[in-house]
Amino acid sequence: MIQKTITYECRHCRSTNIVKNGHNAQGQQQYWCKDCGKRAVLELMPRYTEEKKEQIIADYYERPSMRGVERVFGVIRFTLAAWLKKKATPAHQ
Repeated sequence: MIQKTITYECRHCRSTNIVKNGHNAQGQQQYWCKDCGKRAVLELMPRYTEEKKEQIIADYYERPSMRGVERVFGVIRFTLAAWLKKKATPAHQ
């Protein structure tokens, strides 16, 4: 039988001296680093792709209701507002 050992390390200090420390609001396992004292999730959820962001923004422009977009796509209103603000400001040249 072949066994595979995975060793996790703290994202902040790269120490392997970590222990489980409950779950966050999304249900992900959180860990606590005994060396630096930071608490974090080791495996982050994937972010939205650029194509998905563009689709969500396009749907927002069709019917401008942030709460509606939030219900349909599951994206938080504040995240959508940040995307819209970033899209409205021209890129630095």
